[in-house]
Amino acid sequence: MNTDKAVTRNDAVAALAELRVAIRLIRSLQRSALPRWSDGMIDWFYDAGTSDDPIVYDDAELESYRLARTHLQNSIRINPNDPTAHALLGNAFAEIDGDAERQLDCYCKSLALDPDDDGIVVARLGWYISNGQLNDALVDLLHLESLDSDHASPMRTHYENAVNGG
Repeated sequence: MNTDKAVTRNDAVAALAELRVAIRLIRSLQRSALPRWSDGMIDWFYDAGTSDDPIVYDDAELESYRLARTHLQNSIRINPNDPTAHALLGNAFAEIDGDAERQLDCYCKSLALDPDDDGIVVARLGWYISNGQLNDALVDLLHLESLDSDHASPMRTHYENAVNGG
């Protein structure tokens, strides 16, 4: 990906339009799935998180998410310098295809553009913890703490639990 591409004002406007369409689609499908997720989360917590992930989409929602992903990809093709588009694309790859590697790649691209976005630092830190990459997780945790993020303390707890085998 070449983020050094010169982006004209018209390109930026077009990329933003694509991003906004994607965000509207994602918000819409999340609203439609929220009642199921809420019920699933109650069962998931009741079972101490031992069941499958309660956050799933039905076929129509997945199709809408795929369309949103296409708009995100279009946005990035037009303007590769938007960290939000990269982060949302990472979520889409993970949630649609279970593609954790592409998710991480997108998070890294987003943070290369905006290294102090604590929401994406948290997402990547969580990815690293979930995948046992604790040295990388520590780097992100220390950065999160240096940002004085409200997320630093809870993420420190998650990190320490992972280090201690919990």
